[in-house]
Amino acid sequence: MPLIKSPIDGAPMRQIHRYGIEFDVCPTTGGIWLDKGEFEKLIALVKEEALVEAEPRDRRRYRDDDDEHHRRDRHSGGRRRSRLEDLFDF
Repeated sequence: MPLIKSPIDGAPMRQIHRYGIEFDVCPTTGGIWLDKGEFEKLIALVKEEALVEAEPRDRRRYRDDDDEHHRRDRHSGGRRRSRLEDLFDF
């Protein structure tokens, strides 16, 4: 795959993969670009996360969710980070 360059400053962009979504990130400006279809995946993730947050707390605790990025945030007293919080943490 050819190296993608930032349209802002021409720097080589990093590719980040999270939850099946590929982000192209400019290391100097922090700009984020999505490939075709990736925005739709992002919208679906937001909708799914909203449904999970709307579940009663006792049902959420027993959900089978083994996503590698769904982990505890050491800066928030051990509460679980949402996938949306984790999505753009790069």
